[in-house]
Amino acid sequence: MVTAWQARHNLSGADYQGAFDLLKNQGFRPIDVNGGSANGVERFSGVWEQSPGPATQVRHGINAAAHQQLFTTLPAQGFRPIAVSGHDTAGGIRFSSIWQAIPSPEVRARHGLTSAQWQNQVDTLPNEGFRPVDLCGYTEAGQVRFASIWERTTTPEWVARHGMTAGEYQQQFNHWATHGFILHRVSGYLDGGQTRYAALWSRGPDLTWQARHGIDAAQHQTEFNALVNRGYRLVKVNGYPEGGTVHYASIWHKPFLSDRDETTIRQAVQNFMTAHNVPGVSIAMTRNGALMFARAFGNADSAGTPVLPSHLFRIASVSKPITSMAVFRAIEAGLLALTDRVFGQGGILGTQFGTLPYPDQRVTQITVQHLLEHTSGWSGAQDPMFGQPSATHADLIGQMLGLTLANNPGAIFDYLNFGYCVLGRVLEQVSGLSYADFVRQRVLAPCGVTDMHIAGDTLAQRRSNEVTYTQQGTFNPYALPVARMDAHGGWIANPTDLLRIALRFDGFPSRPDLLQSTTVVTMATATTAPAAGGGAANYAKGWAVNSAGNWWHLGDFAGTISELVRTSDGFCWAILANTRNDAQLNAMRTAIDNLGWTIKNGITDWPAGDAI
Repeated sequence: MVTAWQARHNLSGADYQGAFDLLKNQGFRPIDVNGGSANGVERFSGVWEQSPGPATQVRHGINAAAHQQLFTTLPAQGFRPIAVSGHDTAGGIRFSSIWQAIPSPEVRARHGLTSAQWQNQVDTLPNEGFRPVDLCGYTEAGQVRFASIWERTTTPEWVARHGMTAGEYQQQFNHWATHGFILHRVSGYLDGGQTRYAALWSRGPDLTWQARHGIDAAQHQTEFNALVNRGYRLVKVNGYPEGGTVHYASIWHKPFLSDRDETTIRQAVQNFMTAHNVPGVSIAMTRNGALMFARAFGNADSAGTPVLPSHLFRIASVSKPITSMAVFRAIEAGLLALTDRVFGQGGILGTQFGTLPYPDQRVTQITVQHLLEHTSGWSGAQDPMFGQPSATHADLIGQMLGLTLANNPGAIFDYLNFGYCVLGRVLEQVSGLSYADFVRQRVLAPCGVTDMHIAGDTLAQRRSNEVTYTQQGTFNPYALPVARMDAHGGWIANPTDLLRIALRFDGFPSRPDLLQSTTVVTMATATTAPAAGGGAANYAKGWAVNSAGNWWHLGDFAGTISELVRTSDGFCWAILANTRNDAQLNAMRTAIDNLGWTIKNGITDWPAGDAI
């Protein structure tokens, strides 16, 4: 959820108080405050967010005695410090701080520390289980001092540095960023007239962030505008004297997509919908295992019900990767092997289908691998899966076993829905479960997916949260034997659930895979058989693949088109639509593939994302 926030910088004390009062009345609470000065001129900065939170006390520009008194009065009222800063003025040292009434571990806060005293804290307090959560360097009567807040907590690794020149700070910044550390606080201060920096880093959590330092008020505003436009929000700001004026060091987080990012998604989807007269589209995308977005556009039905990300769509041949995953789960469970023969004596299905003797004995050479790779020997022209709606699986298998193969098993890739229909029956034979139940138990449930089903054929069999399908061509979407297509094209799902599944079979470390790494490699290894029309098939076992390391599967029949993609650089996306443009089918297939890539390549600042 996007949280509203506000930030101010370069304010006088009176202006800061005015901003504080105004934002408080609008429901904003302070999360950072900082005071700085140069040539005797005080300037204050702050960050607020509009969200529920604990009771908060804020002080700015108070003298040392008043600041010390806070440590007597506020803890007694249940408040603890979360941010502190100090700055020197002609009238003496001044402090600003935020206190919150929150349950907390033990806190230690100190100010007026020399460099040696601060370093002593760094050396000793970790031994007592403390870590620094805030730090500010400042000068008092020309001497360097530090204010800090520590809390006793178990945390990831952290690093503290102080006394750094701008060049040294940049070196440390680069080093720790490349080692998975996030900048938590940076503070500039003067030491003998030279600017120095103190900073805190901690490891994780996964976060998209930026930092700036050594910029004046005007430059800070320019950076502010640019980063906000990219979806970043200011979380920490520090003002300090440099060159006779207040300069700024700041930290920015990107918790969500920017308006510009959302526009990229919306325009790309709308262009696709307009070009192919699509009523509704649902799309979700992950990066490095985290959900970047799940968005829905247009209408779910003729009544104008808006599509929601939770709406179910027929996914057509995107069912094939699901079946492949189930097959490999069965292989790892010892229920079958890629080299197992399927038909005839000793085959998984034996002689229960068709009439012996088979007219073409080569059918007894067909293996599980041949079915996964579309190299069974039957041709696509022989595929029976869209005809004879009253025929059962057994009927169709019997008919196909009565035909002559177009090729030797394993010799030629020729895309065949029927092969995956047979794989559904193979899973039933070896498991004793229905195909759908085996997939639910071995694939869907371990991925946390509960709302994925085999589709009904008719409008009356549509599920309550399922879209309706618009006909653009000769074929009626509700006159297809979709339920019979189970293992090759029968599932309904939403995009987010498809990604929950894909992330557990993608071979990346972001989520533990449900298959061994060697099995994942096998699943994504292209067949060596050439395509029927010549050239490489570029098809593995339930996935189309290419030399760049990308996997995908397109699916479509009357009333629907879909695609599931896994890229070599850690992205996955699923796109579902509730119509198919039969007059421009090849163009629509290209367009739905381009849609995902257009969005992926059009967004450069990705947030860390949410768990899925």
